[in-house]
Amino acid sequence: MSKKYLRKNEFRIDYNSKHFGKDEEPHPAYITARYGHKYKANSITHSRKTNDGFYTYDIEENPNIFSKDKRRTRISPPFWQNENQFGKEKLNNFRFSKKAQKKIKKFNKRFK
Repeated sequence: MSKKYLRKNEFRIDYNSKHFGKDEEPHPAYITARYGHKYKANSITHSRKTNDGFYTYDIEENPNIFSKDKRRTRISPPFWQNENQFGKEKLNNFRFSKKAQKKIKKFNKRFK
């Protein structure tokens, strides 16, 4: 029996204008799965609500390892999006700890 989708653990820039912040800049996205030409991702933000009015989830750790920003990092609810709306390059200076990855996986299960 084959897998339903391919699991991923990478960061890319999300260029979909619906997911831009108040400053009209793209956010990095944490990609958790791939199915065909679509990615399942969570946007990384500091905002309590998304543009759609959904509340974000607090993960308390900044995934950018070189950032000195001490604000709490939050993730949006998961969404499926075409791979063309993400940047081509992976963001290598972004990482989540195993503890944060488990929290995100548990959060994403709520939206099946």
